[in-house]
Amino acid sequence: MTTSCRWRTPGSGTTTSSSATSRIASAPRFQGAGSSLVNATRVENALDAMAAIAGKSVSVTYARGFAQTEAERDPGLHAVAGNAASTADVAVLFLGLPAGDESEGYDRTHIDLPEEQIRLLEAVAAVNPRIVVVLANGGVVRVSTWERHATAILEGWLGGQAGGTAIADLLFGKANPSGRLAETVPLRLEDTPAYLNFPGTADAVSYGERIYVGYRYYDAKDMPVSYPFGHGLSYTTFTYSHLHAKVEGEGADVRIRVSLDVANSGTRAGKEVVQLYVGDPIASVDRPIHELKGFAKVDLTPGETRAVEFELDARDLSYFSVSEGRWMLEAGDFELCVGASSRDLRLHATVTMDAPPPTRRLTLDSTIAEWLADPVNGPALLEALGGANGSTSVQNPEVQRMVSQLPLGRLVTLSAGRIDAAKLNQLIEDIQYA
Repeated sequence: MTTSCRWRTPGSGTTTSSSATSRIASAPRFQGAGSSLVNATRVENALDAMAAIAGKSVSVTYARGFAQTEAERDPGLHAVAGNAASTADVAVLFLGLPAGDESEGYDRTHIDLPEEQIRLLEAVAAVNPRIVVVLANGGVVRVSTWERHATAILEGWLGGQAGGTAIADLLFGKANPSGRLAETVPLRLEDTPAYLNFPGTADAVSYGERIYVGYRYYDAKDMPVSYPFGHGLSYTTFTYSHLHAKVEGEGADVRIRVSLDVANSGTRAGKEVVQLYVGDPIASVDRPIHELKGFAKVDLTPGETRAVEFELDARDLSYFSVSEGRWMLEAGDFELCVGASSRDLRLHATVTMDAPPPTRRLTLDSTIAEWLADPVNGPALLEALGGANGSTSVQNPEVQRMVSQLPLGRLVTLSAGRIDAAKLNQLIEDIQYA
């Protein structure tokens, strides 16, 4: 999540003031906790970096704003920060998660900023509507309850020992944001795909979200989110055009060559992250509506256009079959979508794949429908069942529809001995697979 507002350093003879709040600005949280801790040789903070860039043309003031721990809490900090912000042209609030809220060895119980920080934001917003929030956090935080107070949000994550200078460069426009979200920012914790399954019971966790993790879940449900996977703003704009897709070869040897033009349509040099998503709308199995299969960062000057190319192979279009224990490619149409996030897909193309029908191994766990879909072994199964006393009704199409999702082994059990299990086992052993 990157800022949509450019901080313009004023020209000669102009004085602009800015107010930075919270100790994170002067003593940044730049790394994770636990075994990830390192002893940095030097840690750059955003406050000093901002003052160095500002020089004499921008007046930078500072107020602590809030305490990092309960023991340090001081009710007067909000008032001091409000006074500093009230006379500033722009208030920059450095907010984030305390180190104790996220670490190894235990899980977070919420995705909210500390309440004290929210109250600080509200207090500053009451005296200054021009607010930039800079976040320091290792995991995603909820923004839906407070972002209305911010003119811009800069997601800094845990930026490392040189992160302070990087933040200042972005705020003053010395650098153009080009990062993109590697996860979705949900409206609330309850919207997350694992919410009903985690942390589980009796020391067991069910991974009930299955393949619908992250953006695959939110996009499949078309669920409102704060910011989608892949999102990120820039100080310039980019346009996409001329999407082409060419299929070469077939089956396991197939190659899909994708190309498009990306242009910098703004006034600043910048980098765009072009994302390629693939969907299989007529898949015979449960699949996400689209999945990221490629991305490329392209650096463009104002007015420059450049071709971006991707190459996909059979694996990129395949799904993993648990029953077969391998990746399988189905014939049919696939949708290729290119854009700036999973929710900002600007160009679309369709390619048709040729592939042999998938060969699924038939067992007693296979459903009646799976058996009957096999052009060779389906009739053989009906023949085997046809000789069983009392089981000839399975040959009836109406009955077949009723039991189509029943595993063959279950049908054998329900027949109470009328179906010869040994005969079916022999049929399974005799099946020849390519």
